Amino acid sequence: MIRDIRLVDSITQPTEAQGAVIVAGSHGGISSGRYAAQLGPAGVIFNDAGIGKNGAGVEALAYLDGFNLPAATVDYQSAQIGDGVDMAQLGSISHINKTADKCGCEVGQHALQCAGTMHDEQMEPVSADVNGETNQAGILSGETPVWTLDSIGLISKEHVGSIVITGSHGERFAGELDSYIQTNIAGITLFDAGIGKDCAGIGRLDTMDEKAIPAATVDVSTACIGDAASAWRTGVFSRVNDTATSMGILPKDSCSDFVEKIQESKDD
Repeated sequence: MIRDIRLVDSITQPTEAQGAVIVAGSHGGISSGRYAAQLGPAGVIFNDAGIGKNGAGVEALAYLDGFNLPAATVDYQSAQIGDGVDMAQLGSISHINKTADKCGCEVGQHALQCAGTMHDEQMEPVSADVNGETNQAGILSGETPVWTLDSIGLISKEHVGSIVITGSHGERFAGELDSYIQTNIAGITLFDAGIGKDCAGIGRLDTMDEKAIPAATVDVSTACIGDAASAWRTGVFSRVNDTATSMGILPKDSCSDFVEKIQESKDD
């Protein structure tokens, strides 16, 4: 049997994966589970992103059990988030869902071994319409609007000049030659994904500095990764970039502090 195992830096990148097993550099939060459920896969492996508050970094696993889709995560310290190749080469499985357990997957397996186990079980591919579950909301209007977006993949022309509070991890994708964030935004918050191997989880801070965009990462222990509204409600920053620092934004600030200081900077 020829195995169809696809390595991607983000679960938002494929448009379909019918019958394939995906090893994705994405966090295992709920928003990643929703993206995966639309692609027609026979299995999926994420990064546990430090697990974080309320086990949010592995929340997709139970969610995908509802579709009878095998799912697992690799330990965030074993492989870099945002890098599908590193995940496949070095990832060690930290969590599996009930469906993956029935397939014979095990905690401690190598990521590719786990993917092969999922593929060989020949589960019925899943393809669900969950677009309505993907969350974005405009929470403050005005000259510099503020949006909560569960994924940076939702950023569009609608958000030009806005501050975006996201549920995404803060690592630049391994194969990213230019910024994945194509729209000119006024600021962005992401999650630090536990920071993890080789400080993965915060690489996009430097990328945003290159564009003079203030950026900060939310400590995953303070809010639920994959859930931008959670970041807005309770998130506390672990790291900020130089552009943010120049505006008075500091680690331990909140997302509302971030918005207030950017707006003050624009008023000066």
